[in-house]
Amino acid sequence: MVSVPAQWTGLFRMDTDDDGARHFLRLDPSGYLPPSTDGLANRAAMPAGVRAGWRTNGGTLTVAGHGAEGCAPYDVVVNGRRMHRLPAAGPHLHEVDLADVPPHSTVVLWLPHFGDFTLQQATFDGGTVTPALEEGPRWITYGSSITHCQQADGPTQTWPALVAARNGWQLTNLGLAGECQLDPAAADTIAQTPADIISLCVGINSYNAATFSERTYAGAVHGFIATVRRAHPHVPMVVISPVLSLPREDKPNAVGWTLADYRAATANVVAQLRRRGDSRLHCIDGASVLTAQEAFERLPDTLHPDTAGYAIMAARLAPRLAAALA
Repeated sequence: MVSVPAQWTGLFRMDTDDDGARHFLRLDPSGYLPPSTDGLANRAAMPAGVRAGWRTNGGTLTVAGHGAEGCAPYDVVVNGRRMHRLPAAGPHLHEVDLADVPPHSTVVLWLPHFGDFTLQQATFDGGTVTPALEEGPRWITYGSSITHCQQADGPTQTWPALVAARNGWQLTNLGLAGECQLDPAAADTIAQTPADIISLCVGINSYNAATFSERTYAGAVHGFIATVRRAHPHVPMVVISPVLSLPREDKPNAVGWTLADYRAATANVVAQLRRRGDSRLHCIDGASVLTAQEAFERLPDTLHPDTAGYAIMAARLAPRLAAALA
């Protein structure tokens, strides 16, 4: 019997406390400027998209940790199919019997995608167990809560996880609920991370917080793209403008801009950079990702999709992102 600890992917760094509690950092913390980035640091410490895999003929998966009230669950996937969903709120210890899996199976543990969370243990015990190394193109996706996907029922039902599964990609999810404000810390993290395709879904947080105006938004988007492009000069990059949010489309925020204004400005930045020669930069019109009827039905709070809404987003975005990589 061998015991193989998890080898994590989809994160920038893992820190371990003296008591063994592990924290998963999705952004490079050297770029934080507290207190202004405290919210950003909190969101980036939620392990959206972080996972570990094992190749095994069967055994026991042991997971222990602590999640805040309302923390999202774990998902356990066997040979591409979700077999278990485990609660992660509060202190917990799960021992999952996987003795009957087929020979040479791949077991993947997905950490909770939303909520304050620390891990104490994640090991697989069995007669034949080795870490499972992922293959396929490396995809980084940056965005707001609509990429973080708090409302998804579990970590494998976020739209980035669904796209990655459909396209056979290795996911790094930099969805940061409420904190997609084109921070240098996010751009620098993407610049440091190997990638074969990058997507940026920007604009909705800038609208909601009135962070950027007509004078400043285009420059902030341009600067973010430029930082990433200097590190990844030949990598396809797809900018997704805000998806529909019906009450916000024509409602000016505190700086006098509507969500439609942010969408148009995002597309204009990409168009100008393409005219200057960046043929690997693409734009997806966020208004085409969900129809108005779907936005009405699948955004219960008028802003965030539900689980079914994220599935629609994944179905629409997967082939368009794959086309950019091709």
